[in-house]
Amino acid sequence: MFLGIELGDMINWMIGFTFLLILPVYSIDIKEFGFQSTVAMINQSSDINYEFTITRRGSPLIQCATVCARSNDCVGMEICDTTPKWCRLWGADFTSVGANPSVYHCSRYTKKARMNNGCSDCACLVSSGSSVGVQTITVNGQKLEVECYSGTHSWTVIQRRVNGSVAFIRDWVAYKNGFGSLSSEFWLGNDNIHQLTNSGLTYLRIDLMDNAGVWKYAEYSTFTVDNEANQYRLNISGYSGDAGDSMAYHDGMLFSTYDRDNDRWTSNCALNRLGGWWYKYCHKANLNGEYGNTNNSDGINWYAWHGFYYSMTEVRMMIRKP
Repeated sequence: MFLGIELGDMINWMIGFTFLLILPVYSIDIKEFGFQSTVAMINQSSDINYEFTITRRGSPLIQCATVCARSNDCVGMEICDTTPKWCRLWGADFTSVGANPSVYHCSRYTKKARMNNGCSDCACLVSSGSSVGVQTITVNGQKLEVECYSGTHSWTVIQRRVNGSVAFIRDWVAYKNGFGSLSSEFWLGNDNIHQLTNSGLTYLRIDLMDNAGVWKYAEYSTFTVDNEANQYRLNISGYSGDAGDSMAYHDGMLFSTYDRDNDRWTSNCALNRLGGWWYKYCHKANLNGEYGNTNNSDGINWYAWHGFYYSMTEVRMMIRKP
């Protein structure tokens, strides 16, 4: 059984147990490591290197595992059933004891190195036995960390908005290289997106959630981004979905940032609409606009659904091979 995106409260039934229980439950991949889960009763230990509460919005599991994956001293981690959730990073082999007797139970994950088998997208990794989360793929011989998402298909996520924790009003170099955190909000980078679409990931899906928690989607059967020499020109067509088509307006446009004005408007769309995008005069979609901004055309807009005086609560842009 494999984890989706959220860990949730899947072990509430264990409250009140007083003995150690080891039970395989879930697994997740972060960077070049896999984390295999067990459920355990925790008491005390001196083998915990670092522990912290998880206060940011998003998956506690992904946030905790990402910190563990980046630490050479971390051999495993636990997410404890507190409010807010509590992440504990271990520096020695797991034993039958833990760090704090006041915590009833934790979900425990052992960190193990894994190989990506030369996979160039998330679909390949999932078919090789990996699960969703932050993973490492190989594109043109170079390692690239990406977030993988699975639904009916396996997707490589190129953009996500979820809580406004990352500013998207950035310069050309930032959008070229990418910015943000794969565990929260990010732009994967125009160079990376070009490489991915050039390697065959040309089917785009955009998931949108409004302020009432309603999800809609737009899919495009053709999506490519040109190289920097051609200003990351967008080629997009083949809409289907229930959110309406707000991207056809941007087909053929060059990418613009506040310091590289490639739009067709007499003013600067990126500067005025607070993001980097394939602006025209200026947009029908502004998925890199300012989070929560409901001024005319300045927020995370999808004109075909909710218009310009609205800002989406969550967005993810994902690609796969057709």
